[in-house]
Amino acid sequence: MLELLIAAGAVGVVAATAALWLEGRRRIGRRCFAGLLALAIASSAFSVLAWVATAITRTIPLPVTWACVIALAVLFAVRLYRELQVSPGPPR
Repeated sequence: MLELLIAAGAVGVVAATAALWLEGRRRIGRRCFAGLLALAIASSAFSVLAWVATAITRTIPLPVTWACVIALAVLFAVRLYRELQVSPGPPR
């Protein structure tokens, strides 16, 4: 299990490094840059949250851990949804 978490963290580091390297050389579009950064953030966040969840399950029952993880996922999804909504343009 820990090897999978380390691999997920490594994917995040590789994606962030690739995005920054390609952006520095001006060989990447904005959408691809955003995609690589999203991959880096998501895999790093997954790795950290999964590691915390495995540490918590040793002391707290599994249903409580799942409830906390699901609550955090919903809060993150709602926040991301609000941030990505298209803002209305200025009134004409």
